[in-house]
Amino acid sequence: MVLLSAIGALGVISWLCTAWAVRRGKRWARPAATVLLALGVVVGLTGLLTQDTSGDTGLPPALGWIGMAPCLAGLLAVALLWRRPRPE
Repeated sequence: MVLLSAIGALGVISWLCTAWAVRRGKRWARPAATVLLALGVVVGLTGLLTQDTSGDTGLPPALGWIGMAPCLAGLLAVALLWRRPRPE
């Protein structure tokens, strides 16, 4: 749980920095948001699908799916970000 909490905290900090960059019109904000989404999906899928030595997943399925839920919000945010015209 400590590892998941640390990853979650890093994710929140990263998304807040990206939101700040979007508001400031930084050119690197869109690619950074896309990379953060990809990393979030990889971490979520890893938690959802990793098996322990018994053959069961390491996390209970409900907790694994809850870990994937922020990816939906990230997907929506990145999709809206790429639809909006880039500030000049």
